[in-house]
Amino acid sequence: MELYQSRGIVFKTIKYGESSIICDIYTREKGLKSFIVSGIRSQKTGGRASIYRHLNVVDIIAYNPEGDRLARIKEISLGHHFVQINSNIIVSAVAIFMLEICRNSIREREPNPELFDFLLSWIHFLDSHQPFHPATHLLFMIEFSAALGFGPMDNLHISRPYFSLMEGCFDHFAASAPHVLDEEESQDLYSLLGASRETLNTFRMPKIKRDKLTENLLLYYKLHLPSFKTIQSLDVLKTVL
Repeated sequence: MELYQSRGIVFKTIKYGESSIICDIYTREKGLKSFIVSGIRSQKTGGRASIYRHLNVVDIIAYNPEGDRLARIKEISLGHHFVQINSNIIVSAVAIFMLEICRNSIREREPNPELFDFLLSWIHFLDSHQPFHPATHLLFMIEFSAALGFGPMDNLHISRPYFSLMEGCFDHFAASAPHVLDEEESQDLYSLLGASRETLNTFRMPKIKRDKLTENLLLYYKLHLPSFKTIQSLDVLKTVL
């Protein structure tokens, strides 16, 4: 059976049986893979199960079975030691929210190194960039949608004041049309489209508008990704930001 080496991001871990787990890891070399790890929760393994904590960046050597069978990991090590994500409750809540968006958006089992590198760069940014900005998750959602192929068009004009969540662009839609943002909400979205990770510290938006834009962007994801589920961590995010 083929062995391969890859860096990965732990997407999800669930208990299986008395002492095992099933773990979804988004790998750079093979895409989204599901692994079964036997006996990892037994007393003899000590704290080794913590390496499979969601969002952890890991380096693995794994077997690549044929078909859809669960794979097994031969060797695993931590690829990055978190600082802010593990110690700052706000950054941790944002990280969980971002991870849930990723889990709901990435279904393909094929490798996508560019998308993996994009997610890894965001994890490093979130864990290292201080001071933390409360619109960080909004910028991530914009950039991630673009990486997935349905990013909002930056085409606001006096003749195109409304943004259509369905069409992904600004136009002269009536504000009352389905899934069309009103003029103020459209302007708020447009102001974020001009931001970047390098300039985010200069971006300003009141909390009430950030919360509304978060909800609008989640609806945007649902409209463009039919399998996109309700984000369970949204209430926690709103509480801490």
